[in-house]
Amino acid sequence: MKILLSLAWRNLWRKKRRTFITVSSVMFAAILAITLMSLIHGTTDQFIDSIIRNSTGHLQIQDVLYNEEPSMDHALEYGDEVKSVIEKHYENISYTVPRIQGFCLAAKDIGTRGVVVMGIIPEMEDRMNDLSSRMIEGEMFTADDSYALVAEGVARQLGVAVGDTIVLLGQGFQGMTAAGKYEVGGIIQFTIPEQNNRMVYLTLREAQWFYAAPDRLTNLIIMVDDARDVALLAQNLQNDLDDEWYAVKTWEQLLPDEVAAFEARDAQVKLFAWILYIVVGFGIFGTIIMMLYERLREFGILLSIGLKRAQLAIICALETVFISFIGVLTGIVAGFFIVYWLYQNPIHLTGDLADIMLDFGLEPIYAFSIAPHIFIFQGMIIFIIALIVGMYPVRKVFKLDMVEAARK
Repeated sequence: MKILLSLAWRNLWRKKRRTFITVSSVMFAAILAITLMSLIHGTTDQFIDSIIRNSTGHLQIQDVLYNEEPSMDHALEYGDEVKSVIEKHYENISYTVPRIQGFCLAAKDIGTRGVVVMGIIPEMEDRMNDLSSRMIEGEMFTADDSYALVAEGVARQLGVAVGDTIVLLGQGFQGMTAAGKYEVGGIIQFTIPEQNNRMVYLTLREAQWFYAAPDRLTNLIIMVDDARDVALLAQNLQNDLDDEWYAVKTWEQLLPDEVAAFEARDAQVKLFAWILYIVVGFGIFGTIIMMLYERLREFGILLSIGLKRAQLAIICALETVFISFIGVLTGIVAGFFIVYWLYQNPIHLTGDLADIMLDFGLEPIYAFSIAPHIFIFQGMIIFIIALIVGMYPVRKVFKLDMVEAARK
């Protein structure tokens, strides 16, 4: 066996050009698979991260009726029971983001606009979605300020600027009228039109006063370090809370339509992956056939001088293993550098495609992922495909006519 290993290894470098072509076919197949799967996983992760950070968080604690009927009357009481449960599980929680929000009418002079007025703690909101970095005019408020921050689309439609005053009118807790006049202290610009055209921010303390709902929240967002812990943490929190009054919802439960879209996309990705692997397999197969017919005379001579077919088949199989391993390894290394550069420099989209992505609530970029499982899994798949395709010369050896092959 040692002799056969040595012969197989020497055969690779006896015809370096031939080996280079075969290794290159495997290497480029691995690079293609890694790059495309990195793009698919990267855009999916980007979409999920965008939803989590700009909308629901990983999970939320709400009043048991709020998800079905999101009104201020179903704001939860943020009291000792909830705080003690949060403290009990705090080692599994990265941080919490309290919010109170409701639909209101914003007005200036004769202009009106339907908006969502959200009360936030600026430090926590910044930690979740870096809200202050979106300021284009004015300055971010602190927890004790009483002015409003207005989304750029709302400011444009109402014709307001920093220093102007807007009137907010809505419904508060238990039928109370929510009304107030607020100076515009800053303007925030969002890339997603849905946010940019409807958001108005107050401090949490000011918004609770505005809605006549002291010590109440519409939702308490909980963020975790590892998304894999979300389902278990949600179950543990729900077990410790009175389910007659409180409900713990994960982002998947809060956004069932998006989850259904993800599942449909996963099916498309699997179909696309199979098509990719078939194309890759035929590409490698074409190279293997070309290399095989170059070596038929060599095989015929070896068999005619006494080499057994089984020994020649083993040598061919070992060559396939060596070539596949070298090709996949170099493909993973080269693919990593390509994907890492694209990860650091995502592709920014413009034009109609950017508008379509914005309409779906996505930032208009193609993001790439450098998750280790992409390189490992794609490398293994390409290696297996190369091995299967590389068995064709082994099969050919047992059916080869040595006299005819030696004359080629």
